[in-house]
Amino acid sequence: MEQRRLIKFGTSSHVLSLPSSWLKKNKLEKGNLIYLQENNNGELVISSNASESELRKITIISDNKSFKRLSKEIFSAYINNYGVIVITGKNLDSIREEIRKMLHGFVALEIIEEDKDKIIAKGFLNIKDVSINENIRRMDVIIRLMMDEMKKSINSNVWDAIYKKDHDVNKFFHLLMRTLKGAIYDPGLMRDLGIKNENIFSYWITCENLEDIGDEVKRVSRFIVEGKLNDKEKNKLEIIFDDIEKLYLDAMKSYYKKDKELAFSVDSKKDELIEQCNKIFNRYHTPDTGRVLERIKKMIYGMAVISRVIYEN
Repeated sequence: MEQRRLIKFGTSSHVLSLPSSWLKKNKLEKGNLIYLQENNNGELVISSNASESELRKITIISDNKSFKRLSKEIFSAYINNYGVIVITGKNLDSIREEIRKMLHGFVALEIIEEDKDKIIAKGFLNIKDVSINENIRRMDVIIRLMMDEMKKSINSNVWDAIYKKDHDVNKFFHLLMRTLKGAIYDPGLMRDLGIKNENIFSYWITCENLEDIGDEVKRVSRFIVEGKLNDKEKNKLEIIFDDIEKLYLDAMKSYYKKDKELAFSVDSKKDELIEQCNKIFNRYHTPDTGRVLERIKKMIYGMAVISRVIYEN
C-alpha cells in the first residue's frame, strides 16, 4: 500500500498528490475533473469520469471446449463489461449457430465480423443509460405473463410461448448483471446510474431470484406437458397456481413500495404454500407430481427472498 502525506492548502483545505501511474492509466491531466465518494467503511473512493469498460477486449479460445463450457466464458465476458468479445478456434463450425444464438441473446451486442475460425462481437450500449429499476420492472412484467401461461399449461401446450418469454427475462437479467458488475468496480458509473454502494447487493439478489423464478415457471410448464398427471392432480395444481401468483404479486408489491409488513406476510405465506405442496405430494406420490412440486417450491422460496430484501434493509 502506497502512502501519501496531506499538505495544508490555505486556511481550510488540504491537498493530496496522486500517483502519476494512476493518472496515466485513467488518461487524466491538469484541469480534468475527478470524483470523490465516501463508502460505508468511511473510505474515500477517487474515480475519474472516463469509463473504458466498453473498449476492453477479450479473446476466448473455443478449441477442445464443449459449447456448455464456452457459453460460461462468453457469459462471464459479457457481464464483466468487455466491449469486444473475440471467439476463435478451429472447431467453430460445429458450434457456430449456438454461439450466434447466444450472442444475439445479449442486449446491444452485435456480431461485427465473422470468418471460418473467428467470431467478433461488439457492444453498442452506453451502460450509463441503463435504468436498474426499469429493467427489473421489465423482468417482472414478463414473469407475470409467464405465470398466466403456466396456469394454461395444465390443459394446453403453451411451452413455446413460455420459452420465448423466459429468453427475454434472461436477456434483461444479463444486462442488469453487466450493469451492476460495472458499478461495483467503477464508482463513477455508480454515480451516473444514481445508485448507492449499499443498494447493489439488494439489486443483485432481486435480479437473480427473478431470473430463477422465470426458469422455474418454464420448468414447471415443461414438466406438466411431459408428465402424465390425472385430473385430480391437475385440479390441485390449478388451485396452488392461483396462490403462487398471489404470493408473487405481493412479493413484488412489497419490493416496489418498500412495504415491510407485506414483506413479512409474504415470508409467512411461503411456509403455508410449501406445506400445501408437501400435502399434495403425500397424497398422490407420483414421480411426475413430485417433479412439478419441487420446482414450485423453489419458485416460492425465490419470492420469499425478494421480500426479505425489503425487511432486512
